[in-house]
Amino acid sequence: MSVECVPIVVVGAGPAGLSAAIEAARAGADVLVIDENRQIGGQIFRQLPAGFSVIDSVRLGDEYRRGQALFAELEGLPIRFLLGATVWGCFGDRVLEIVVNRESRQIQADVLVFATGAYDRPVPLPGWTLPGVLTVGGAQTILKSQHMIPGHRILMAGTGPLQLVVASQLARAGADIVAVAEAVRAKDVLSHAYALARAWSITRDGVRYRWNVWRSRVRWIAPAILVRIEGTEQVERATIARVDADWRPIPGTEETFDVDTVCVGYGLVPSVELLRLCGCALDYDARADAWIPRRSGSFETTDANVFAIGDGAEVAGAAVAAEEGRIAGVTAAHRLGRLTGEDAADRMAAPRRRLANLARFREAMDQVYRLRSGIHDLPTEDTVVCRCEEVRACDIRAAVDDGATTLNQVKAWTRTGMGPCQARMCALPTAHLVARRMDRTVTEVGEYTPRPPAKPVSADALTRAAVGSTEIAR
Repeated sequence: MSVECVPIVVVGAGPAGLSAAIEAARAGADVLVIDENRQIGGQIFRQLPAGFSVIDSVRLGDEYRRGQALFAELEGLPIRFLLGATVWGCFGDRVLEIVVNRESRQIQADVLVFATGAYDRPVPLPGWTLPGVLTVGGAQTILKSQHMIPGHRILMAGTGPLQLVVASQLARAGADIVAVAEAVRAKDVLSHAYALARAWSITRDGVRYRWNVWRSRVRWIAPAILVRIEGTEQVERATIARVDADWRPIPGTEETFDVDTVCVGYGLVPSVELLRLCGCALDYDARADAWIPRRSGSFETTDANVFAIGDGAEVAGAAVAAEEGRIAGVTAAHRLGRLTGEDAADRMAAPRRRLANLARFREAMDQVYRLRSGIHDLPTEDTVVCRCEEVRACDIRAAVDDGATTLNQVKAWTRTGMGPCQARMCALPTAHLVARRMDRTVTEVGEYTPRPPAKPVSADALTRAAVGSTEIAR
C-alpha cells in the first residue's frame, strides 16, 4: 500500500473544517477534506439525503441558508473531498489510517487540521439504556436527515443551547413534547444581558427558538433535571425533579410523565480521540467537564503542524468554529509558503475581530451552562455506566475499593471503556465515579490510554492496513 502525500488535510466537513479548507484553498494550497458522512455540512449544516428536494427553503430555517452560503464559497477552489471515509488512526509524521468503501488507505499530510466536532454528553441515570431514550443530537439528526419525529410523546431534559434549538425544531415539526426540563433558570441566562447583546445575531436566534417552543404550548420546567426513566421493554415513564443550585433533586418535587421517548441533552463533549492518538497534549477543563487540546493563538496543538478547531477542540458553537477554521486555514497556507506573514496577518484580522466580539458571549454561556456536581449523583448501584460492556456503577466502585487508583486500572479490572464506542459513553462518567469514590479530582484519576482504532472498522480493513504498513516498511 502506497502512502498518498497531501499538502493540507482537513478531517471534518462541518463549519470549522470547511472554513479552514476554503481559506487555505483561496491562498492556492491543495486541500483534501475527509468526512465519514456521505455529504458535507456536519451536524449543524446537515443536508437532506439524495432523493429529497427543497421546495421552500424558508421552512428549513436560517441554518439551512447559512449552510448553503458556506457551500457556495467552495465553488472553483482546489479542494478535494473524501466522503464516507472513517479515519481510525493517526500516527507519526501526520499519517492517517482511513477506511473508505471497505478499502484501507494511508494519507500523509504536511499540515493536518482536525475539525472532528463533538458528541452528546453521556449522563448515566436509572433507565437510560431503555429503547426510546436518545440524545438531543440524535433526535436532531433524525429530524434533519429524514424529516421524521423520533417518538409520539416526548420528554426533553438537559441544559444548554442545543436543547433549546432541538425543542424548537421538533415543536415546529409538530412533535408532541409533553415538557422540557431545563436545569438552568431563565434569569441566570438573562443576568448576562450585556454579553447577550454583544452577540445579538446569536441571541436573536435563541429568542426565536424560545418563542417557537412557547407558541407550541410546550411546558418549560426550570430548574429541573431528569432523575429516572422506567419501562419494561421500552420507555413508558420518565420522572423529573426540581433542583437546587448544585443540581441536586429537591425532595417532594418529583413529577412523572407517561412518554415513549426521552431526549437527553446536557451539552457536548469534544471528539479528541484522534488528537490523543497523534500525541497532542490534552488538559482537563473542569468547567467544560472535558479533555481539551492545548492550542496556540492560531489553534495549533503541541504537535507541530497539527491544528484542532471548532467543537472538536472546545465546544463553542458554529460561529466560533467557522472563525477558528478560517484562522487555521490561513496559518496552514502560510506554513506551506503560500502566503507571506503580512498577507496571512491581513487575512486573519477579520476572523480575529469576530472571535473577540464573540468572546464575552462564549464566556457567559460557559458560565451559565456548566455542569453542576449533582448530575454525578444520579447513577444508582445498579445503573449501567459502560453500555458496551454492561459495567454497572457498583462494579466501578468495587474496583476502587479493591485498590484501583486510576482510570486505566479500572478499565483493566472491569472492561469499562473497551467496547465499540471506544469509551465515548463511559470515560467521563467513570472518571467522576472513581474520583468521587477516592475523594480526588478527575485530573488525578487520569484518562484512558488511547488505542486504535478510534472508531469501529472491519477486521478485513485492519488486516489490509497492517499488510500495507509491513510492505511500506520493507
